[in-house]
Amino acid sequence: MIKFFRKTREKVLNEGRTSKYFKYALGEVILVVVGILIALQINTWNQQKNNQAILKQFLVEYKEELKLNIENSKRDIKFIEVEKEEKDKLLKNRRLDTIKLQSLELKVEVHYLNLDYSPTLQKRFENSQITAYGKYNAIFIELQELYGFQWPFLKRSLNSHNKEVDQANEFWRYQQKSYELKYYNDGDTFIGDSIERKKELIKLLKSPIVRNILKTDFKEKEIIKRKIEDVLRLSERSLEQINSVLQ
Repeated sequence: MIKFFRKTREKVLNEGRTSKYFKYALGEVILVVVGILIALQINTWNQQKNNQAILKQFLVEYKEELKLNIENSKRDIKFIEVEKEEKDKLLKNRRLDTIKLQSLELKVEVHYLNLDYSPTLQKRFENSQITAYGKYNAIFIELQELYGFQWPFLKRSLNSHNKEVDQANEFWRYQQKSYELKYYNDGDTFIGDSIERKKELIKLLKSPIVRNILKTDFKEKEIIKRKIEDVLRLSERSLEQINSVLQ
């Protein structure tokens, strides 16, 4: 083909037909440009096809991760509901003396909240640098909302709550000076007997600072529970969409 074009060009020049040569040269340039554009389009089609295959594999992995996250979220919600109920009952109880000391000690504790969530898959997806999602556009936009905004927002709320727990632990360990904490395997190492210790604990439970600690824990856990429920709904919706597109 190249040899043909060269011979044609030489023939036109030898015949002295300059204007015709320029027309021919322009046609040759157009053919080359069209060829390049066709090659680029084919390359684009191939790249899009490869990207769609990669995206489909990501969806398969997201499906498994979402199922696990949904299960963990439901478990976290149940844990928070139990914690809130215990704090609510303790705050409303006017007969704390009827509760056993060991039970009081357990009820007064405030606990950290942690999520069994790791964004490993999301980081790997971001590293793929795929930004055009084709037929999977809607689901990947929703996954970006879930992993890029909802989960990090929830994580920040958890960190804030856990700092509150740290402050509560500071109070019980170092600030209050009337009640000796119990740890596992303490045995009979307490200075005061159970009756004295229970009286001191009840006195603290009736104080504004301890009641505020319990109320803050209740409020923080209610906020986080609602946020987990929002994430859970979005996760379940995303999982449903993934199942739909993979069928």
